[in-house]
Amino acid sequence: MRVIALLVIGLLAGCAGQPLVSRQTNHQAYGAYLRGLMLERSAKLSEAIEAYQLALERDQHSPYLHVRLGATYMKLRELDKALQHFDKALELDPQQPEALRWVGMLHTSQGRVDRAIVIYERLCVAQPHDELVMSTLADLYIVQGELPKAADIYQGLIREFGSTSQLHFNLGVLYGRLNRFEEALQELSRAYELSPDSLEIRVALGITYEMAERFDQAAAHYEAAIELDPFNPQLYHHAARALANGKRYAEAVANYQAALDLAPRDFEAIMGLVRVRLIQQRYADAEQFLAKKLDELGDPAELYVALGIVFREARYAQEAMRAFERAIDKKADYVQAHFYLAAQLDQLGHKEAARERLRRTLELEPDHADALNYLGYLDAEAGVNLNEAKTLIERALAQDPDNGAYVDSLGWVYYHMGKIDEAIGYLERAAKLVTDDPVVFDHLGDAYVKRNELQRARQQWQRALELDANQPAIKEKLEHLMPMQPVTVSQP
Repeated sequence: MRVIALLVIGLLAGCAGQPLVSRQTNHQAYGAYLRGLMLERSAKLSEAIEAYQLALERDQHSPYLHVRLGATYMKLRELDKALQHFDKALELDPQQPEALRWVGMLHTSQGRVDRAIVIYERLCVAQPHDELVMSTLADLYIVQGELPKAADIYQGLIREFGSTSQLHFNLGVLYGRLNRFEEALQELSRAYELSPDSLEIRVALGITYEMAERFDQAAAHYEAAIELDPFNPQLYHHAARALANGKRYAEAVANYQAALDLAPRDFEAIMGLVRVRLIQQRYADAEQFLAKKLDELGDPAELYVALGIVFREARYAQEAMRAFERAIDKKADYVQAHFYLAAQLDQLGHKEAARERLRRTLELEPDHADALNYLGYLDAEAGVNLNEAKTLIERALAQDPDNGAYVDSLGWVYYHMGKIDEAIGYLERAAKLVTDDPVVFDHLGDAYVKRNELQRARQQWQRALELDANQPAIKEKLEHLMPMQPVTVSQP
């Protein structure tokens, strides 16, 4: 919206500021310029261009005439010609502010952010105390992802023009995006002091406290926001999420239910409430709630997937599989239903059927990262199609390079390829990314054994048992490692 506003301002500006042609320079040029100006203001744009060009013939070194011609071509939507004249004006006077403004607006409106930034940086030098220029440059930095530079500009705006709620709000949001939470909270609190009834600031404070993992304070701000707008379901979502993260589960459920009272088909609230029940391990409550919603809403496929997840977590494997199948019956191209059914089939030991469902998932969504990884991992586990498995997992990693499960899968492929050094490199990285998955430490232990680093293998398997003591296969591996067996340990 700012770009449109800037263009409108420019089109309406006319020549109220500095004169485009000096009266003393050339009387004929000045007369033609005045005639062009009157014609432009009368919307006789083609005739205005003729008059400006005549003035330019008599005063070829006037950057102002090129600016006026460019502005008139802008009104005719002949942007290329407009830009030529603005560029010519800048050749004659590199700091000509009106030309810089027009070129900056043109580049911005056409998405050429890099060029627009260069122009607005020059404008800030030419007009260092222009609030609109500074704030526009800050916005462009944000678009470009150069958030520290944008924050510096907002600090300068506050110093130059004084505190306003909007400036402190914008700076606070920037600090939040930079994970500088204490500074973000300080700026947002200042914005709140200046605008205590602002819903937007209350929500921003809630989100920032939540990002800083200060969940009680986040919930308090969301609850205050609800008082300002009690019929906004999204505010109840925010409050419920913060309360759940703060382990205040009963209050979280109440807020999700409040959202559903306002919007009974709010699937986000339904899923949020189910997630809370799963955290509480209150599977029967989750099942009853979903059964009620399925009846109320006409059996939507999405709720069958949610029901399948509840059954899976409650270890009702057959019921989970039937729920996922029911979701597919209701919606044949439901990608996530196929994916969850594949996972359930794998859990039940139906490996080939699981592969078929994963392939169907990828037919429906070729870049489904979890399905790419899962199919690759199944083949790695079986020691088959290893080159294809490697390709699939690499495609998943290209979308999410720091996903520890995907990194583990790639390490496991290399393990089965016999490339143990490469396998250990990936598995060690996976163990740093995923610190609570015993499978990763089990894989790393197996890889260390292949390199005869038995003490390291023992450490990884012990770590896996700390995370999940019910793993007889790992206990058996540890028993086979003789306590006094020579070991080779490489220093990390």
